[in-house]
Amino acid sequence: MLIICCGMGVQADELDINNDYELPVTLQTLLENSGRENLINLVQLGTLNQAKIMQMGSQNYAYLQQIGEGNQADVIQHGKNNQVELLQVGTENNASITQVGNDNLVNLNQLGHANFSIEQLADGAEITITQY
Repeated sequence: MLIICCGMGVQADELDINNDYELPVTLQTLLENSGRENLINLVQLGTLNQAKIMQMGSQNYAYLQQIGEGNQADVIQHGKNNQVELLQVGTENNASITQVGNDNLVNLNQLGHANFSIEQLADGAEITITQY
């Protein structure tokens, strides 16, 4: 399942998945899902925010919110039942998250102007970080 919220006046249920859509430059997004029952929920408000999300495996969940200007997120999940919750509010926040394994959780909040890179290569690993 793919949910896109882009503030363009187009509802997710109105999108025809058989057609290509060109997002405005301010919402450059690359989403790739391979496997079963993976979920991506992406919300971007502001300008020049970018997100790259790749999920391979099953039952992986990525929830990203980027509010502000020039925020960047790169998320890669390989395995089963991995979860990423990322909130970036402010200007030029950068997050790089990689999870390889099963049952991993990342909860990252960046409020202001911050950079963080997380790699979890295990099963059952959890990390929560908030930066101001």
